[in-house]
Amino acid sequence: MTKKQLTGALLAALILIVMMFIPGTENLSSAGIKTICMLIAFLIMLITAPFRFFHTGLIFIALMPVLGVAPTLSDALTGISNPVILFVIASFGITAAFTSLPLAKRILVAILRRFGKNVRQITLAIMACAALVSGIVLSVPTCAVFMAIGLSFLELYDDPEDKKRTGRALMIAIPVATMIGAIMTPIASAISLIALSKLEEFTGVTIPFIKWMAVGVPIAVVTLPVAWLTILKVHKPAEVSEDMVKKFISNLGIPEKLTKPEINVLIITGVMMALWIASSWVKSINIMVVAVLGACTYCIPQLKTLKFETFAENIGWDSIFLAVSVFSLGDLMVKNGVSDYLVSILPVLNVSTPVLIAFVALLFFALLIIIPIAPSLVIIMAPPLIALAVSTGTSPALIMFAAAICGCCCFLLPLDTVPLLTYSKGYYTIKDMFVSSLPIQIFIVIVLSVWLTVANGMFL
Repeated sequence: MTKKQLTGALLAALILIVMMFIPGTENLSSAGIKTICMLIAFLIMLITAPFRFFHTGLIFIALMPVLGVAPTLSDALTGISNPVILFVIASFGITAAFTSLPLAKRILVAILRRFGKNVRQITLAIMACAALVSGIVLSVPTCAVFMAIGLSFLELYDDPEDKKRTGRALMIAIPVATMIGAIMTPIASAISLIALSKLEEFTGVTIPFIKWMAVGVPIAVVTLPVAWLTILKVHKPAEVSEDMVKKFISNLGIPEKLTKPEINVLIITGVMMALWIASSWVKSINIMVVAVLGACTYCIPQLKTLKFETFAENIGWDSIFLAVSVFSLGDLMVKNGVSDYLVSILPVLNVSTPVLIAFVALLFFALLIIIPIAPSLVIIMAPPLIALAVSTGTSPALIMFAAAICGCCCFLLPLDTVPLLTYSKGYYTIKDMFVSSLPIQIFIVIVLSVWLTVANGMFL
């Protein structure tokens, strides 16, 4: 264990001990204070990483009833019963179906052959491809796939400095593009699904799949080129020649024609997409059920699209148990009165819809610096944000959509699960990520303020 990891573990333990002696207040119970302290300790453990996420998640789930944060172990395990968990597992299967076959690489090669004239266009091609795939499957596995593709591309560089410089740009660009792509559909991110479930739980309102796309796709389309230009402006990659691009494509070893298993995957995915869109009108179609059944269909042996063993091996259990513990902590934040406390301290606003959206977006991005786990933040902030929307006469659906978009794009610091994948490769620092991501997030705030105000009357 490194010094940083040991310090993190000791600090988290100290917080858990001290919280036992902090009394409740008139506005916040002892259980609420303990829940906040446990969340802080949990974040410290994730940032310093003395253990695997799987291990950390299990430890904190077990500690919840022991330390009085949850009444019983059943209450500490509410996260595991969240339907989003099964959807996340299914998404790893969808990703495995694409990555075990050359489909994802085919998309990249098609873009590279058209736009791969220089490193700027290649970066845009990889970002566009990552965003496109991320619109169908979860951000984490998509980022993992394109990180591997990006790392293989970096092998073209002989000069270590050129490789480092280009790697810095690519390893920042890939998670940013993946998270922007997740804006396009509600099934691309667990954060969006959580926002929808909380919106329905507290208001009885939901946002149909097709309406989400009508609002989310334009945001992603205008944000992606801005992100591309910003990252390349801040982190200038080394140039490559067309011969290097051709060499890269040839090294991928992709068959010229689509194989039968690839065609089967495209057909199954097409049916799933059609059902997701149809769910906008056919209320009996559940988008998470469609994802689970679709992932199981890939595993039918006669189709030869995906072996179940491959599916099981590709499930990211670290991400699963991280999500379980986050969902449980988020639920306890609501049950123990933390969300009600936040409602009470939020200012009373009498502002126009664009200003309110900008305020919510800025507040959410700022809170993500303190609580860099977007799913947990969405669960905690859903009640106060909905109350804020109602008090100002704004649609709660509009505000929760804005919160979901901000949650999907929590790349200001590389502490979310998606950017952590590329951050761990050592090509960039936290400062590198911050300076290139801040302008992108400011742009997102502006786009949300303008476009959601227009979309409120058209779609939502």
